Amino acid sequence: MKDIQVFLINYIVRSDLKKALASLSYVLPRLNKVTVFDSSYPYLSKTNPSIQFNIEYIDIRPDLGATLNTYIQTIESEYVLFLFTHNLLTAKVKDIPLILEDDKPIMNVYYENKELHYKLPFIVKTSFLKKSPFLLEKEVPFRELIFHSWIIDKCESDIVALKESVVERIREISNITTKEKLEFAHKLKVNSCKNVSSTPTLSVMISNFNMEKFLSIAIQSCITQTVPFDQIVIVDDGSTDNSSELLEKWKTHPNIQCFFKSNEGKAKALNYILPFITSDFVLELDADDWLDPDAVFLIKSHLDNLSAHISVLYGNWRYWNQSPIGEIEFSKIRQGKAINNREELLSYPFPLGPRIYRTSALIEEKGFPIIDFEEGRLYEDVAILVKLFKKHKFLYKNFTVYNVRKHDNSITKKNHSKWNDFRKFLT
Repeated sequence: MKDIQVFLINYIVRSDLKKALASLSYVLPRLNKVTVFDSSYPYLSKTNPSIQFNIEYIDIRPDLGATLNTYIQTIESEYVLFLFTHNLLTAKVKDIPLILEDDKPIMNVYYENKELHYKLPFIVKTSFLKKSPFLLEKEVPFRELIFHSWIIDKCESDIVALKESVVERIREISNITTKEKLEFAHKLKVNSCKNVSSTPTLSVMISNFNMEKFLSIAIQSCITQTVPFDQIVIVDDGSTDNSSELLEKWKTHPNIQCFFKSNEGKAKALNYILPFITSDFVLELDADDWLDPDAVFLIKSHLDNLSAHISVLYGNWRYWNQSPIGEIEFSKIRQGKAINNREELLSYPFPLGPRIYRTSALIEEKGFPIIDFEEGRLYEDVAILVKLFKKHKFLYKNFTVYNVRKHDNSITKKNHSKWNDFRKFLT
């Protein structure tokens, strides 16, 4: 009975695609159809003429998640078998009855690679897929996370777990970007079973202006934490794109508060929502950046028993480069360092952060300063740090949970030339 449709996802190397297609001979008696979801479409390689089945190619460049969700509704085969970049089937798959019951509609593959372990869907009942959509590509930092997030979100009682032996890699992972993405996926729910003190409390605040393209990723990274934020507070600062419409769908989320105001700059936007922050500490997240899944877990571990004279906790940044066509590549981790005086703060080689503020200190200073430089629309982060540093101490800890997206439309990049003028203004 031909009841399996195979999805090959993002095989960007032609020879890898050919090997993956050839490995499907192990399930040929049940193979109904093969669909290649390819990011290099329409420049597709010719497949091996000896392959005994037809192949359909689908362009995933618009949005892989949206493309999959729409396409799955048209499938008639009982099962979908997933193979991902660099993977192929092994002969051991012939020894496994690829049959799923209604009460266990998912068969997954568990991968172990040195210190990393993660799981991905392998075979899923089509009827279950039609009722359980994938996240959209615009909701995750990189498209590979669509599948990690999907399987992590499912109940263990729905899953038949397999070991990796039915699938093997065509080659070892050597690309640094791929390794960083897998490390990110590894963190999903990895700490959720550990006890975390309910105090001190921690919130996140996001000010958005015309970052519709990235805003959902920032928000999604906040709600998929292994330990939840106590509050997620978002303000739209008079965006002229579709950000407001996007935020409307988040207003009903039980842990999210959304606010809308006219455009007056980030400092005034953050001050607008500051009175609604009820937590002991608050993390500032830019609308075009995102957090690691274990950000709250790690930050709270550093906040526990924090000295009362510390008003700002900060750590390291992880930088990613965003290409014009939407691909994202790992750049570097910028290690933070302790600062001991005002000059060290102003000469810090990159923006100090991520910044976790003691809420009472922000309130005591009446929020972010509205300075004369550029009408208070730039460098509000430095202005508040300079003000806080007069009365309080900052604490550096060696942790990395914040991901900075470097792209052409970022406010920081557009105004990089004004930094020296700002430093002169402060002095």
